[in-house]
Amino acid sequence: MAESADPIINDLNRPFWDGAAEGRLMLPHCVETGTPFWPPSPVSPFAGGREVDWRTADPRGTVLARTVYRRAFQRAFAHLLPYGIAMVGLDGGPRLLVHIEAPDDAQAPRPGSRVTLRFKVLLEDGRPLLVASALDD
Repeated sequence: MAESADPIINDLNRPFWDGAAEGRLMLPHCVETGTPFWPPSPVSPFAGGREVDWRTADPRGTVLARTVYRRAFQRAFAHLLPYGIAMVGLDGGPRLLVHIEAPDDAQAPRPGSRVTLRFKVLLEDGRPLLVASALDD
């Protein structure tokens, strides 16, 4: 069986991937509190599990941690070696795992770096994935 790097898309996360195709970071928000959250859920983790609405989210945040792969964890990403993955705490609250391009470069985001997230196709015929870029505040 061939390895796939394609995400599993279902009714629960489809708004995220639809937004990605348009270059917009879409996250579920609690309708009552307006608080964004991740991972997606059919009910809000806030305010006693109330209604959820998908909205465009602020893509700015701070790198909390990162790792650099020097061997491909997935064969589909081997051509990107070395590649970095970071956990970014968005200013709005949720934490997301994102890619860091050229992680060995001196200007590459590191823990504590302010970043903005954007979508970029990293794999041939792949979907746009989140990539962190240094933010010039």
